[in-house]
This record gives sequence, structure tokens and C-alpha cells, in this order.
Amino acid sequence: MLKSIELPTVALVQRRDGVSQPTDSLSERLASLLESPSLDAELDRDVGTEERLIHLARDLARAAYPEDRTTDRHTAHWIEHSARSDFHRALLLVYRQHTQIPPAGRPTYQFHPFICRMMRELEGPWERDVLRRVRKTAGISLEDLPSDPKEFAGWYQLAAFNHPLYEHDLYAFLASDATRAQLEWFLRMECAGEAAFDDLVALAQVGTRGEVKMEMASNYWDEMGRGRDHAVHTHLFHQLIDDLRIAAPDANELPWEVLSGINLMIWSCIHRRNAYRAQGVLGAVELLAPQRCTRVVHGATRLGIRKKTVVYYGAHAIIDIGHAEGWLQHVIEAQVREVPDARLGIAEGLLARVDASLDYFDFCLAGAGRVT
Repeated sequence: MLKSIELPTVALVQRRDGVSQPTDSLSERLASLLESPSLDAELDRDVGTEERLIHLARDLARAAYPEDRTTDRHTAHWIEHSARSDFHRALLLVYRQHTQIPPAGRPTYQFHPFICRMMRELEGPWERDVLRRVRKTAGISLEDLPSDPKEFAGWYQLAAFNHPLYEHDLYAFLASDATRAQLEWFLRMECAGEAAFDDLVALAQVGTRGEVKMEMASNYWDEMGRGRDHAVHTHLFHQLIDDLRIAAPDANELPWEVLSGINLMIWSCIHRRNAYRAQGVLGAVELLAPQRCTRVVHGATRLGIRKKTVVYYGAHAIIDIGHAEGWLQHVIEAQVREVPDARLGIAEGLLARVDASLDYFDFCLAGAGRVT
């Protein structure tokens, strides 16, 4: 359990360039508060705590995602990597209030006013950066996107396949060159975000109707192993991790390039204002999974790992081909047919997801190369 960290009287110092910089780890302080039996009592103990933390979050978000910059690649010289890592750890703690059942005896603070304020302060600068990055792609407006549902679905598919992510060098590395230690290091990174897709689909379908909801329900049923415990996809992934004796990393060990992809998925699915973006985000996962999963299976087989161990990836290499086709026809086309303006949110979700995955894959390729 993390010990409580007292905030200094002056919560901020000035960097040489005049931009406020947090002097305390927001994620550590937030983790300590969320473990308390009474958040209200903790905040009442010092009436200034809430405001100091809100200001700390505001300054951290601005340091991580300054208004005068737009993320392009994760290696950009101006990125404050430590600020981004603390930012995404803090945001994930907030999001977990919406996605996880707390341990027995521990309260949940899902809609506590402090948590709602914290989410608002953290999300703003990051969301604006995500959307600025997306809109740097030519033709991302209702005027430019195809209005015919089938043509839009074709645009969506080509946009995914033409993105630098689609033929990322990580794929060839995993399939042909990675050592056993490097592949296992990559799978350890995968632990952070692979196992919650079923919950995300369940969240994304709230408020949908008809053909869209039915396709999401079908997708969810497949995630549930079509009613067979041993075939539930989360079970298959945990079986992989157990067989290879891989320890799942704690969020505090993970850099922002890993955490931002997780947060993007949750951000798109928990907010009803992002309902169409969620359809674009989740569709991107289905569309691009077969490419990645096939390469992981090839690499594992080359290294002598049993196919039974990597059945999670083997299943997705095949099943997600059908999922992608179904999503294009029954979610993307159907949603645009029903709500033509949904095109913009769907396009933003697709590109936001592949951009976040590009940062993640760039990080993984560089990180695996350092594993010996």
C-alpha cells in the first residue's frame, strides 16, 4: 500500500521556460487518497487539499500536453515523458473508478465530485491533443468524408490499412527476429491492455439500437467464448501469461506510451459523448488485430512455444477477420445510415486508436531491442 505523501505548502515551482511544473507525483497522491476508507474525511482533514490537487492535475496536464504543441511521434524532443507517465497513471486511477469493482470492504468513488473534477482537469488538454493530431490528417470533416454508408466503410478500412501502424516493423521483428526474452517482454507489455475488450464492448453498446447493438452483442458473445468458460478470451489470455510465467506489470512500471492506449480505449467507451468515437476505436482493434496476432503466433512457434499456449493470439488471428467484416457492415455502415453525422466521430475514433497504437508499437520495438 502506498504511503500518504504530504503536499508542500507551495505546490508548484516555475521551470526556466516559465511553465508551471508539478513538484509531487499526482498519481501517488491520488492512489493514497483512493485507498482511504473515506475520501470525504481525507479531504476534510485539510480543507486546501482538494484545490491543491486539482491545481496539480491542471498543471500536470498542461505540462504533458501543452496547448501550443501537437503530438506526432512519441520521440518528439519537446515531450515531457515523466509528466506524461504521471499524467496517464493518474488518469487510469480515475478511470478505474468506472471500470473495476473495488475489493471487498473498500468504497468506490466513481461519481464523487472530486473524482469528476479530477477527470475533467486531466482529460481536457489530452483530449484536445488527441483530436488535433487526428485532424492533421487531410479530409477529417463531415464535408470531406464520404456520405454514402458503404463508401464511408471503404474509407474507414483504407484509412486503417494506409496508416503507418499497419505494416509496422514490430510485426516482422516479432515474427522473425525476436528472442524468447524479447517476445516475453512484449507480452508483458500486452498484459496492460489486452484483457478488457469484453468490458469495453459492453460499455460501448449502451444506448445503441437495432443492427449496431446486435453486432456488438455478437462480438461480446464471442469474447465470452460463446458460453464456454474455457474459451472466454480473457481466460485464454491469462492462460498464456500463466503458462509462460509472465508477471503482469503494475501501472507504476509502465510508460505513457503503454498507458495512453489503455486510457484512450476507456475514454472512448465510458462517455456517451464519445459513443461514435468508440465505434471507430473498437472497429480499429478488430480490423488490425489479425495482422498483429498472426505475427505473434509465428514468432512464438519459431521459438518453440506451444500453439496451445498462444491460442489467444491464434484465435484472434482468425476470429477477428470475421469480426472486422461484421463491424464494417453492421456497425460502421449501419450507424452512418441511421445517423449520417456519426461519420466524424467514427473517423476520429479510428485515427485516435491507430495513432496511440503507433506510439505503443514504436516504444515496444525500441524497448524489446534493449532486452538481452
